[in-house]
Order: sequence, then structure tokens, then C-alpha cells
Amino acid sequence: MPVPRLLLATLSSVLAAASFAADVAYSPVVGGMAFQISGGSLAAPVTTRFALPLVDFPAASGVGVGAITSVTSTSVAVTGAGWVGGALSTTSFPYAIRFTSGSAEGVTLPITANTADTLTTSGRDLVALGVTAGDKYRLVPIDTLNSLFGSSTFLGGANVASADVVTLSSSVALSYYYNTSLSRWVRTTGPTTDRGDIQIPPDSVIAVTRKGGAIDLVFTGIVSNHRFAVAVANSGSTYTHAGFPTDVTLAALALQNRIPGWVSNAAPGVADTLAVSSGGTWLTYFFNGSNWQRTTGPATNRDSIVIPAGAAIQIFKRGSASGTTDFTRSVPF
Repeated sequence: MPVPRLLLATLSSVLAAASFAADVAYSPVVGGMAFQISGGSLAAPVTTRFALPLVDFPAASGVGVGAITSVTSTSVAVTGAGWVGGALSTTSFPYAIRFTSGSAEGVTLPITANTADTLTTSGRDLVALGVTAGDKYRLVPIDTLNSLFGSSTFLGGANVASADVVTLSSSVALSYYYNTSLSRWVRTTGPTTDRGDIQIPPDSVIAVTRKGGAIDLVFTGIVSNHRFAVAVANSGSTYTHAGFPTDVTLAALALQNRIPGWVSNAAPGVADTLAVSSGGTWLTYFFNGSNWQRTTGPATNRDSIVIPAGAAIQIFKRGSASGTTDFTRSVPF
């Protein structure tokens, strides 16, 4: 079984430990991120949003980091990879492939099947992305509700009214809670099917609606030393993060330059927008052609506003265009 996953611990247990990952011999830099989940109550729940721009160690057998031998629109082959057939696409311990060089550098795609030397992916056409033989890759373990949060991190309950709610957002937002009567994660609406194997993509947003006391969570994992890339919907909302576990200003993030087709305008009702999670709310900004400003209030230059590391962001593209466009960002350190 390919463990450990992205390490989650309470703040007190981390402070008591001598090292985050002293037993792991691995060359990439290991980083840690701490988040305070604000306390609430059954009568007045409080929502905290965050994102995890860290990934876990590729503990699966075979070649976790290497070069691609050949490519089709839905698969890559790596001669001599030595993977165990099906081991990288199990629902309880899924993996993704992240391209670390070439035209698709930074793109991360789920692995839906694998043989000893071939990975099948979904979501994007690899040939259209420009993936070619010789491009480098890294296997990335993908956490699930079970593997990251388990049964006891948050307040469970016999129904959604008595439990904390975890909402996972990328292009859509779906909400779950741990049902203590059924001993499993379920959706907040619809059938009570076991949802513990729902994946938490590394470029998505996590929102916790807390009905118990405040808690501190610490996550550790690999800090990426490659470009960040995420597909942004050409119309509507995409929930993600700024790509790296570092603070960045609105001016430095420069979405107007990093997303082709970004609409800048002096009128906020016409422009594309960026919302940054702050406490339990969103603060929304637009680029007026010269600088960033809030969509409400005085027309103050907000270029120096800082997006904290791990903050959730919402990119909103106006119009009705179909498809996606990649938001890419080079390593800032």
C-alpha cells in the first residue's frame, strides 16, 4: 500500500515531533503549511477556506521520476518503469502524473489505469498539450477524504446538521461530511454512498464549515520546483491557488498577463475578476487596465495586496466561451 500520503497532523503533535520527515530520503525540499480552522457552533457554523500547494512523496514501486518514452493522446509509456499493473489507479490510493518539462510543464492529470510501463490519463489530450518523448514527469500521490482527513479530524455526525462539512472546489463545488452512523464520508445531499475515495486534486480548494471549536492543522509535503499550471474555465468560476507555498501580491501574480484572453476593463461588471478568500468571505478584485482595484468601494490601487500562501482564490471569466485556458506561473524562488 503506497503510504504515507500528504501528512496531516494537529499543531501540537507536530511541535512535539523531532522532525516532519526524518525517515524520508528524498531530494526535493519538504515544506510545511499551518492553517487555523476557525471555530463555530451548530447554530452558527464558520467556514474557513484554504488550498495545499504541496504534494506527497511518490511511494509507489517503479520509476516515480523520469523521462517519457512515447506518447498517445491519452497515455504515456516509460520503458523499464517497473510499475505494478493497476497500482497507480486504485480508488483508495490514486496517483497523478505531473509533467516537469516541455510544453506541458506543470500540468497534473489523474492516472486512470496503468500497466508495468504505460500510464493512461484523463482530462486533457496529451498530444494537443504538446507532450513529447523525452519530456520529464513526476508521479504525484493524490489524497482522498479518507487518506487526508480520515474519520476523526473534523466533527462527524449522524446527519449534516450535526457535522462539520468539507467542500471541495475546482470548476464545481461539492460538499461532504463524515456520517458517524454509517462510518463513512457521504455527500451532504442525495444518496449516502461512501465518498471516502473522492480525490482532492492538488490545485483545488478545500472549505471547512466548522461546528466545533477552532483547530490547527499542519500539512507537510514536497515544494514544487517546476512551473505551476492549472486549466481555467473560459467562462464561469475556477477555484484554485497561486501555485506555490509563498505569499504573492496581486501585481506579482499578474493574472492579466498569465491567462490568455483575460478581460481588463475600467468597469468591474465587464472585467474578469479574481476573488481571494479572507476569513469566511471573498474579497474581489479586477484589473482596470493600469492596476488592480476592488470591485466595490473607492477606486484605490490594490496592486500591493498580498495573497497569503495557501489562500484559496476564485478566478471568474465572463462570457460564454467553452473550454479552458491554462494559468501558468514560473517558480518564484
